[in-house]
Amino acid sequence: MKRTLGITALFLFAVTSSWGWGRLGHATVAKIAEQHMTPKTKQKVAEILNNESIILYASYPDERKTDEEMQVSFGVKFNDGTKGRGAYPHTFEVDMNFKPFRGYIDNGRYVKNCIHFIEEYADDLKNNIKNLSQEEKFKELVCIVHFVGDMHCPEHIRYNPEDMTIGYYNVKYNGENLRYHTYWDDQCITARFTSSFTDIAYLLDTYTEEQYKEIVKGGPYDWGEDAARCSYHIHKVKEGTVITKQWVNDTAIPLVKSQLTKAGYRLAELLNRIFDK
Repeated sequence: MKRTLGITALFLFAVTSSWGWGRLGHATVAKIAEQHMTPKTKQKVAEILNNESIILYASYPDERKTDEEMQVSFGVKFNDGTKGRGAYPHTFEVDMNFKPFRGYIDNGRYVKNCIHFIEEYADDLKNNIKNLSQEEKFKELVCIVHFVGDMHCPEHIRYNPEDMTIGYYNVKYNGENLRYHTYWDDQCITARFTSSFTDIAYLLDTYTEEQYKEIVKGGPYDWGEDAARCSYHIHKVKEGTVITKQWVNDTAIPLVKSQLTKAGYRLAELLNRIFDK
């Protein structure tokens, strides 16, 4: 596998279109995580990424969605007509008690569930890494890095049956129509933070050790439930809603800050559990 990113990757952060948190958000999550990874974890991760940082690959699954290496075969055909092979899911689904769906098949219905792959690949890298090729290790690691970020993005959560839209409708923002999903992908960060991901990570990484320990309790499905609970109120924004400055300051920005920080801490914790037993 050729992975010649280097300086080019830094350029891509600034100029290409975004998904999930956008490149700025994903880079921020990865930077926060790096600050809490143990030396042994950093060494093991560097071996897989050819001595490059997880920050450079934090958006890799978005950039390579159509590449065969970044697609997955489910081995089944679903009742809803969904094919058994395609791009990895970058979202997850919860019930109205905020409990994430486990797996990706519900009576023949395909459930998009990135948490399933976070857990599967974490277990693989922890317990089966000797049997993995370098390409497999790379793919599984970059998927974990990206999906932990994605699962904390408020409009990457489907609330079954109340709101399965993940914000694919327009709202009014700064006097123009904007897809609500896009607001949470990118605009919610760039509208407030005009600095680099390193500066944003510095500004957000202020929690105490006790708060950190509380945030990383449990595992990916527990974190998904927490993300769903914390993000539920922003799903009350419906098509045509006018996004006001007051709503941005009182509702969006506090959620953005907490979710980015939690994602960084939980990514670090998961990688430490994998590589520094």
